[in-house]
Amino acid sequence: MLKVGLILYSVRDMMAQDPLGTVDAVAKLGYKSIEVCNHNALQDSGCGFGIPAPDLKAKLDAYGSRVISAHVEPLLQADLDQVIAYEQILGNRNIVFPMGRFATYDDLMGQIEQFNAIGRRLHQEGMQLLYHNHYHEFRTYQGKAILDIIAENTDPDYVGLELDTFWTMRGGRDPVEVLRHFGKRIKLVHQKDFAWDAMVPINLIGIHPEDREPREGWSLAAFEEAFIPRGPGPHIDRETFQRRHTAAFTEIGQGIMPIQSIIDAASAYTDAQYIILEQDSTRMENQLVSIERSMESFRRFRGISWEG
Repeated sequence: MLKVGLILYSVRDMMAQDPLGTVDAVAKLGYKSIEVCNHNALQDSGCGFGIPAPDLKAKLDAYGSRVISAHVEPLLQADLDQVIAYEQILGNRNIVFPMGRFATYDDLMGQIEQFNAIGRRLHQEGMQLLYHNHYHEFRTYQGKAILDIIAENTDPDYVGLELDTFWTMRGGRDPVEVLRHFGKRIKLVHQKDFAWDAMVPINLIGIHPEDREPREGWSLAAFEEAFIPRGPGPHIDRETFQRRHTAAFTEIGQGIMPIQSIIDAASAYTDAQYIILEQDSTRMENQLVSIERSMESFRRFRGISWEG
């Protein structure tokens, strides 16, 4: 039975305006398992919005909610001792590396050494490091996917995976098969949905092996630029493309992802206890309405729980 959680990235605009008020609203909706999201870790070793750990814990305790994980960006440059101290007050044991950027194979392998070192340090504190994927980890070096290289070259006692099934699908892979493939290395699952009326491709990498291998000078921005349509008709500029890209996200159960099959596979193959909603973008009137809609839809699926 997977417990449903929410990453606060889903309500990041509201957090920027009123952090504790937003946490209150989220907990009041009934989200018991919270993943904080700190994209400001060089200035704030906590949740990224200046909330002292005791205040955040007290707010969540009032509703029977708790922090079960934390995204920390940039983790490799953050003050790890301060991050650990903050999360231990919350009772959280999962620290997530949110997004890798690998310019070369050697760069990837160098960062993997850092993952092992950070994971070892966290393990000493009864915590664990998890790597969260996007689509580009399904690009390959010499025919092997980056996410496989990470898994094969990190110690499973120190480094696990938080599999984002949406980005897995957009990396041209079947999320159900990838859940089976990585199995017990997966400790948490991120879930969103892909809009049925999206105007951008599902697969952002390509089908042929040669499409998946990075070329010299490759960068994530340049790779995304390649998907801006250049065919007949009106020219699509990057701003229009980005607007269409964000509109590809939709609330749980409103799109085309096989969410019940994902829940079943996560329960059958992985060590994940939580399936966490991450709403990157919404067409609804505000982010709170969006996560409430997803909560309503989540309740239609089997094999999940709302317990904290």
